[in-house]
Amino acid sequence: MSEWPMVKLGEVCSISIGKTPARKEPRYWGEGLPWLSIKDMNQGSLILKTTESISKIALDELKITPYSVGTVLFSFKLSIGKVGITAVPLFTNEAIAAIEPKEQEALNKYYLMEVLREVGKTVEGNAAVMGVTLNKKSLAKLTIPLPPLGEQKRIAEILGGVSKAIQILEHELQLLGEISVLEQQNNLSTQKLSDLVTIRSGTVDPTLSVNRNLPHIAPDSIEKNTGRILQIRSCEEDKVTSGKYHFYKGDVLYSKIRPYLNKVVIAPFEGLCSADMYALRPKEGINSEVLQALLMSKDFLAYAEQWSGRASIPKINRKALLAYNVPKMTDKQVNEAKAKIQSIHKVVELKCRKLSLLQELQKSLANRAFAGLL
Repeated sequence: MSEWPMVKLGEVCSISIGKTPARKEPRYWGEGLPWLSIKDMNQGSLILKTTESISKIALDELKITPYSVGTVLFSFKLSIGKVGITAVPLFTNEAIAAIEPKEQEALNKYYLMEVLREVGKTVEGNAAVMGVTLNKKSLAKLTIPLPPLGEQKRIAEILGGVSKAIQILEHELQLLGEISVLEQQNNLSTQKLSDLVTIRSGTVDPTLSVNRNLPHIAPDSIEKNTGRILQIRSCEEDKVTSGKYHFYKGDVLYSKIRPYLNKVVIAPFEGLCSADMYALRPKEGINSEVLQALLMSKDFLAYAEQWSGRASIPKINRKALLAYNVPKMTDKQVNEAKAKIQSIHKVVELKCRKLSLLQELQKSLANRAFAGLL
């Protein structure tokens, strides 16, 4: 173990929480100053842009001030452990904390960002197991190792290099995911998604002997943006008791909760899925690969976000999903799209393997660094 002192975050940092202006007040939103949500925290270590802005009216009426350039941000709700440093003045929502060293000579911001990244992984695991809910008070109680400033800078440089390599690879994977395999052609008519899929309905009891050993897939089982299953556990292992949907090999499983996370996977086996997901069975005129690509496309993401924004918990309902307009494709076009998708998947698989190796390296280096062994 390191001989460095362990300090509470609240002892060495000032912590403040963001705020979301009322959505029902249109005058608070639109052209104005950048407002950050968790979905904007995937742009690397420097936070440069946001998808939404709040107006000067919101600033004046709500008496809020932006975080300055160089502020360390940490997400502590929904997606725990996302970190970044502001490159422009901005505001955040209430799921993001601004964490500022009280003394710059005692705590390096880039070291703080890296140590928060690791703390976040531990906290996220505890939250999943024990239902831990973070707030400003509990954030202040989190402990971090505090080596001498020179050692902080050395650790930040080493871990920052690996983090940057990971971010570059994640960006490449994102770009691969954005390649359009469903070219919109002017001569193509459209049809509703309901013409191409059936949503499996009717829940089953996962505690029955016939079901409890079946694989259970929930939204947290799926990696965002990649269409990969992260973990496979049985219904019994997950200790699920409420009704689940029965899916079959080749079905496309779509997470309807927080659609911006883009969690869509082709089922490689039979199993049960969470009620927070749709199990879609492709009809004639589309196949699983093309359906998955359609649901992960930028056009559909924008559509899903538009509809999900109307709910208190972002989600797209069955009616809106099935009403989505899809270009009609010939069998030849469907097969060509499938071949293109398979080629992209091969490249994605190689990059995912490299990403996994980098993440293991990051974990190993972080463990050694914060134990004083690097």
